[in-house]
Amino acid sequence: MLRGSKAAVREVLYNLHPFATVPGPFLDTPMPEALRQYQAHDEPNLDRVAWQLVTSSQMEVPLYERWCALMHERPVLRRKIWEWVYILEVLKQHGMLAAGKRGLGFGCGTEPLTALMASLGCEILATDLDEERARKQGWTKSHEHARGLAQLNERQICDAELFARKVTYRSCDMNAIPDDLRDFDFVWSSCSLEHLGSLGKGLDFIERSLECLRPGGVAVHTTEFNLGSNAKTLETTATVAYRKKDIEGLASSLIGKGYRIPRINFSPGNQTLDRVVDRPPYSHSIHLKLLYRRHLLTSFGLFVVK
Repeated sequence: MLRGSKAAVREVLYNLHPFATVPGPFLDTPMPEALRQYQAHDEPNLDRVAWQLVTSSQMEVPLYERWCALMHERPVLRRKIWEWVYILEVLKQHGMLAAGKRGLGFGCGTEPLTALMASLGCEILATDLDEERARKQGWTKSHEHARGLAQLNERQICDAELFARKVTYRSCDMNAIPDDLRDFDFVWSSCSLEHLGSLGKGLDFIERSLECLRPGGVAVHTTEFNLGSNAKTLETTATVAYRKKDIEGLASSLIGKGYRIPRINFSPGNQTLDRVVDRPPYSHSIHLKLLYRRHLLTSFGLFVVK
């Protein structure tokens, strides 16, 4: 999130007086009547994926370690790695990580998902912002932007010859998805949609990404979630944060349009490590919940079946 020393100093000053340092009680309040059947109250897990928050217990199971090993990652308590594992597990449970399946990734950057999916036989179109706009927004300096195919297999997760056959790349603005991107078996994005300019633009992207799917296809996305408030949040900054009510509104909209969604779980976790809040300059050990511009944030994963 932070790019440059001035931004880091500014963030430290912001968080001297945070709006919240513990998750709010609103997370456990009943959802709107039309969504009650979807509300879950148990500890979220990866065995039965739902719309859910990252928690430490999800990182203490063999499933998490197995995915980390395949990505050439250490199984540490970092929410970004959880997001990748969540995306992979959702797709696996829906039979999408198999030979012949076509996947479309948005804002892929240098994440390992493209290479791992290709190694499992999927045909992948990976996309990212064009280089000029990525440079203006600071993504190239932080090594979070992909300029082409070479960066998508930096870890050598996938055999080079197989990767060349299975993966293609093109630039794509997530606010203006081209009409020719259609009939994919699955689409995904990892903590990208909150950078599109506003809460509304991110929600619009989720719904537009479903147009890229064939019937029965799966869209899976992760994004920033505000644990501390269901009212005040980051709404129009370079990074926005979704509230419980925003997620509920999205769910209602999708159900009304005939899409299928799973249970919705807003539990922030009950373990000791779930109470650790990272502050700038951020840690490289436990990074599940953090203060960002005075808000208490974490990661949220969701998926939709067309």
